[in-house]
Amino acid sequence: MRILFTTHPASGHLRPLVPIAHAALRQGHEVAVAAPAVLGAEIAGYGLTHLEAGYDWRYEVYDMIPPGYAGFGLLDAAEAFTALGRPLTEAFAGHIARGTARDLLAATAAFKPDVIVRELDELGGYLAAEALGVPHVSIASFGGLDDVRPEVLGPILDAGRHELGLPADPRGERLYGHLHANFLPPQYSPAEMILPNTRCYRHPNAEQRDGHLDAELAELDLSRPFVFAGFGTVVYNLPGSDTLVDSTIAALGEVDCTAVLAVGSSGRTQRTRPVPPNVHLVTFVEQALILEGCDAFLTHGGLNSMKEAMRLGVPMLAVPPLGDHRHNAAQAEALGISRTVPLAQATAPALAAALSEVLTDPAYRVRARRLQRHIHAQPPVDVLIDDIAALLR
Repeated sequence: MRILFTTHPASGHLRPLVPIAHAALRQGHEVAVAAPAVLGAEIAGYGLTHLEAGYDWRYEVYDMIPPGYAGFGLLDAAEAFTALGRPLTEAFAGHIARGTARDLLAATAAFKPDVIVRELDELGGYLAAEALGVPHVSIASFGGLDDVRPEVLGPILDAGRHELGLPADPRGERLYGHLHANFLPPQYSPAEMILPNTRCYRHPNAEQRDGHLDAELAELDLSRPFVFAGFGTVVYNLPGSDTLVDSTIAALGEVDCTAVLAVGSSGRTQRTRPVPPNVHLVTFVEQALILEGCDAFLTHGGLNSMKEAMRLGVPMLAVPPLGDHRHNAAQAEALGISRTVPLAQATAPALAAALSEVLTDPAYRVRARRLQRHIHAQPPVDVLIDDIAALLR
């Protein structure tokens, strides 16, 4: 097969596609990843071929946020960004999907795909596949699917279908007409199983081709519980995010553990306040690697991050700033594999108390390991490639 993967211009949207693309390459299929230029280096870092195509919408977000946003505190910034969820989804299905589809159709003159595999929020790949008459597959990349149900997106996508000379589909029956791949088992949450033609698979954690842990991290004292904390790229770009970082450093210092905190590529490992000796600050770390052997993961609640921890049986503490993060944190807490501390309550004492509970109550690890076994009971991603191939037959 010739498989074209499509993604938005953001790392969190690309990462779920990487293990699938690697599996396809192992089976001898031809693979390209279509994305705007900003993702070129990252795609190459995964050892994949980049096809430069797609609508780069990142700077349009700044026109959607309220005046004075740059001066907001973290709580107000998180609420303002959360309010963009529905408008962004509508834009993804509207002019962004149409622009991406036009780009893809021009690019596929050279790379003629047999199938298009798209990250769930990227909808131009769906339109392009429909115009080309090839199957299309969506890949789960976030939690909370109410806003991407076919009946919600169908009327918006119809403008793109009309532009491409396709028949109207106001109920969105074509949107998930072939296959939607989910990477958490049904035992995790019924909320992630609501899209048509959903099948579950076991999804490896994505690693860069030259990914490794720094030597100093390999030498950390592990005679005490080991905790990794990281809040994802979006959170670190929110105004006021340093307040969460400072509270987290103080909380980790109060807990009997060895901790590593990733402060983001633009974050500061040198702080104005002293850093406790049990806390080690880094700008970036290969998350999939450092989570192996962790006793707890302090996270913002992004689905990619939580899925990586769940696959390894690591219990969590979530501090969820945005809407989809809150949804994911609620699902995990209901399952008993995680605690949630709302952002408004994320003081150092509150975080320290919740993290100590996750570390000392063995029920969290028992339940996390039970979910891990359910994840391992799913068919491997190689079967997903076989199921994609079956669509062509």
